[in-house]
Amino acid sequence: MEDSTANENNKEMQDSDDEEKADVEMECEKDSDSNDSDSENEESERQVAELQKQISKNPYLYDVHIDLIKLLKQLGELEQLRDARQRMSELFPLAEGLWLEWLKDEISLAGDDQKERKKVEDLFERAVKDYLSVKIWLEYVQFSIGGMASQDGVIKIREVFEKALSSAGLHVAQGSSLWEAYREFENAILMGVMPAPGQVATKQQEDDFDVQHKRIMALFKRQLSVPLNDMEESFTEYKEWLQGEIDSQIKQQFHKALEYYKKIQPYEKDLLTKEDKKEVYTSYIDYEVSHGTAARVICLYERSVQENCLEPEVWINYTQYLDSKLRDETLSIPVFERSVRNCPWCSQLWSDYLLTLERAKKSHQTVKGTVDRALSCGFAEGGSYLQIWTTYCDNLRRWIRWDEDHEEQLTLFRANIEKAVEHLYTIPDGDPSGSLRQFWASIEAKYCKNVTKGRELWNEIMTEGHGNEAAMWLNFYHFERCYGDNKHCRKLLQRALNSVSDWPESIVDAFINFEREEGDLEQYESALSKCNAQMDRIKERRKQAAEKEEGEKSKFQKGGKKQQKTFDKGHHSDKGHHSDKKQQFNKKDKNTKFDKRQNESSEKVFFKPYQKKEMKHEDTSERISLDEDQKASNGLKRKAEDDQSSESVFKVPPPPGFKGQKSGPPPGYKGKKSEPPPGFKGHKAGVSEPPPEFKGKSSEGEEPPAKVQKTDGDDRLHEGQGDMGPDKSSCTAFVSNLAYDVDEDHIKNTFSQFGEIKEIRLIKNFKGRSKGYAYIEFPDELCVIEALKFDRTPLDGRPVYVSRCEDKSVRKPQFKFATELEKNKLFIKGLPFTCTKEALSNIFSQHGKLKDVRLVTYRSGAPKGLAYVEYENENEATQAVMKTDGLAIGEHTISVAISCPPDRRPQKDQFVPSLGSGKKETEVRGKARTQVSLLPRALKTGGAASSNEKPSSKSSSATANEKPGSKEQSGKSNDDFRKMLLGNK
Repeated sequence: MEDSTANENNKEMQDSDDEEKADVEMECEKDSDSNDSDSENEESERQVAELQKQISKNPYLYDVHIDLIKLLKQLGELEQLRDARQRMSELFPLAEGLWLEWLKDEISLAGDDQKERKKVEDLFERAVKDYLSVKIWLEYVQFSIGGMASQDGVIKIREVFEKALSSAGLHVAQGSSLWEAYREFENAILMGVMPAPGQVATKQQEDDFDVQHKRIMALFKRQLSVPLNDMEESFTEYKEWLQGEIDSQIKQQFHKALEYYKKIQPYEKDLLTKEDKKEVYTSYIDYEVSHGTAARVICLYERSVQENCLEPEVWINYTQYLDSKLRDETLSIPVFERSVRNCPWCSQLWSDYLLTLERAKKSHQTVKGTVDRALSCGFAEGGSYLQIWTTYCDNLRRWIRWDEDHEEQLTLFRANIEKAVEHLYTIPDGDPSGSLRQFWASIEAKYCKNVTKGRELWNEIMTEGHGNEAAMWLNFYHFERCYGDNKHCRKLLQRALNSVSDWPESIVDAFINFEREEGDLEQYESALSKCNAQMDRIKERRKQAAEKEEGEKSKFQKGGKKQQKTFDKGHHSDKGHHSDKKQQFNKKDKNTKFDKRQNESSEKVFFKPYQKKEMKHEDTSERISLDEDQKASNGLKRKAEDDQSSESVFKVPPPPGFKGQKSGPPPGYKGKKSEPPPGFKGHKAGVSEPPPEFKGKSSEGEEPPAKVQKTDGDDRLHEGQGDMGPDKSSCTAFVSNLAYDVDEDHIKNTFSQFGEIKEIRLIKNFKGRSKGYAYIEFPDELCVIEALKFDRTPLDGRPVYVSRCEDKSVRKPQFKFATELEKNKLFIKGLPFTCTKEALSNIFSQHGKLKDVRLVTYRSGAPKGLAYVEYENENEATQAVMKTDGLAIGEHTISVAISCPPDRRPQKDQFVPSLGSGKKETEVRGKARTQVSLLPRALKTGGAASSNEKPSSKSSSATANEKPGSKEQSGKSNDDFRKMLLGNK
């Protein structure tokens, strides 16, 4: 008995100990959970601070805003969450999901407080303006029904329903849900009007019932006239509700809408099945424009921009439709505002927006504010800035009332166009042709009668590198012709004649025509003389350029082609026309090959009108009557006679590369007739053959002029290097791609960290403005080596290129980064252009310790969407590839791989075409099949040259086609070839 009692006591004590132990363990678990929660909150708060810091640096990081909102919602920080959502909605239009999440949070907090409900209503009004969303409209009407008990609650609910139907009631796929919700609301009111069962309706109840019944019937009638999904079910529901005969007019409207719905149903199916919805929307809209109403077209455009909100083309088509078809600024201005928020990089949208504001007669402050917003978007091209400034300056010009007091408007116009010119100068390719200043000059001359100011602007344009362009001089001449006088026109044409190099014939035409219209005989003949003299000089320069180019080409030709020389039994015809002159003498066409007969007929001679035929006849007769011996003695230099006989005449020179026919026989001619070379066309009528035993001046031992090359190396040095000796070159760094507003002080402050700077030579143009590169001289070469580490480092937003100051002809191309496999470096592509180095470091630092992060940019500093991330460990790089490849950053999916650049060096024996040469199909020995051999068959003897022995320039054509087994031919001179060609053994 005692033993059992003791056992029971022991058992009770053990149970008590177990309970105490369990309580202790629970307390420990609570403490542990509390500690874990505190640590998580601290980590979340740290992340919030980091995200807010990124937004403060760059507020246009869309993904960072999203991450911040999600994190604040998890933490339950209500005020910070509201501020984050408000800040994002001001910068970006929010998608449907973001708005619904925000609205639901605010609705749950509003309750019955009328002030809070008013804030939620304002939020709904903002939400429905961003994009067309049926779901947001349904939430809006549902929220409005919740305030039905308030004063005029039913009226407000109906107003919201009507706005929803006008916005999305024509939505073919989802609009029926709005109509049904509206009818259910009105049916609920109808049921409340009916008397209780067993009671007799009063007169007031009967009148209210009739009014409500008619309202629902009108709602059915409106819905059945709209082509919507499930419209046949709506018609059946209407019959059941009516419980009577349907009106014939309603039936007719329903069948018409049903027929239209069947026509557009294929487009709706394509929108559900096809991936390229943009193309489907385009064809769908075209059909609606042709067959539908304006309201249906607008609804369809709203659906299109909802799914293609980042496509500028869609917004441009939408706004152009509103401007051209409806011309209602109350509709187009809100759409323009949404378009520039979605696609701020599109200058066309901004330009059209400014025109619409002007058409709507908005204030100058509104237009100016829009221009400032556009210019702050950071366009990728200089032409976009020019388009904005041009549109704004046009607006300011139209704002001036010239028949009234306009001093204030004119001052504003001048101030802004001057500001535009200065701004565009700082942007690469901002206004290369000076179009704004041309416009400004015309305004000053036409309206302000200030031709002097116009001339100043034009002279400024011409001194900025346009002095050799005929088109710019002709535009300047047109300005002077309209607003200036004959004196300035004549001076301008003389300047143009001495400056133009691309198309001088156009200046000659303008000069001669001007003197024919305005000048006297002396002035006209003076103009002719100046034109002739200038064209002679241009002809000589073109000839020298052609010879130099031909000499350079001959060095690279395979097989040692020998130039064929033929007899000239006539002279170039004077029947050339001038219609092809621009094409023939354009710089871009200087390598074009012309047919010989075309060149013979393309030389144009400028005559005085009253002596054109006479001079032509005299010139021909004089050529025919030349003494044969005199012609032979002149040899290759017979043009002296022609120069004397055509002293007052100039001829348009042939295009670069044209040789024409020589007037004398080849040097070394012995009088013995030989077989003419291939391509010889026979003798021209009226010109006799050279006499027998003719011996021209031998050119043996002389180097052809085309082979003389420039040996000076001055032009190969950097511009601005001057007479810098080799000692200075080794201590000098060449810095390029500088921003145009960077001056010597800025350069000195940046590069002084690498050592003492003895001199900075910032290269400037004739106006004293920077060209974007400079030379920095250090006391020794060690400082230059340190400065090279600054290569490709951004300076004022542009990557600066730093290199040694060396001769380009001996300097080997260098690349700062490795071009082979690097297992610890990753190559990332597909990045958003808004991605920063810090954001990229945060993403990839989670997978290992980073050594370097480099964003690849253009010369302007704009990102390419590429980057390199280097880890300290190869294993960490491999893990990062597996975890980040295919990662979504915003709307972009990035691609990550181990860095291994492809080999860009051409393989051995691989044909590498030169620029513009195109692809050539070659035979076994590398000769193009389309290549015409100019080597006479008599010279094609045997003896293939050894593949290891490089043939000389004189014997390459003879040894290239030797037959196997024959003796090796010795090298031949030019005289040997000449004797073989003419048959002189």
